[in-house]
Amino acid sequence: MQQCPCCKARLSGDSHCRRCRADLTAVFAAEQAARYWLARAIHNWADNNIEPCLDALNLSLHLKQTPLALVFREFLIDRCSRSLLTLLAQKKLLAAKQQLYNARRLLPYSEFLRQLLAFTDYLLAHNQERS
Repeated sequence: MQQCPCCKARLSGDSHCRRCRADLTAVFAAEQAARYWLARAIHNWADNNIEPCLDALNLSLHLKQTPLALVFREFLIDRCSRSLLTLLAQKKLLAAKQQLYNARRLLPYSEFLRQLLAFTDYLLAHNQERS
């Protein structure tokens, strides 16, 4: 953080703003925690641990939406979407639905993901009628 969130004064790295004397300790701690959770998310992705990766990324984004965290979220959504479409093409509907839930954890209000969920539910219902 380069500016005080209270008065917008330039910060020198102290835990208190020199202009308004606001205590910024909690703000700095939140930024540090956001960096930690983003690093954990990337590490979990590298280890192919998807669930902990999503949890860690969501924690990071709730603490601070950094450009890197937002790009990583878009990357994960792209990967989940590609995997989802592959699973749908292979008619692995339950696995596709699980992949879709993972993507929706990253972007819960996405209209596109909501429509994909409705389409997947339709395919599941249609597939059960055939059985």
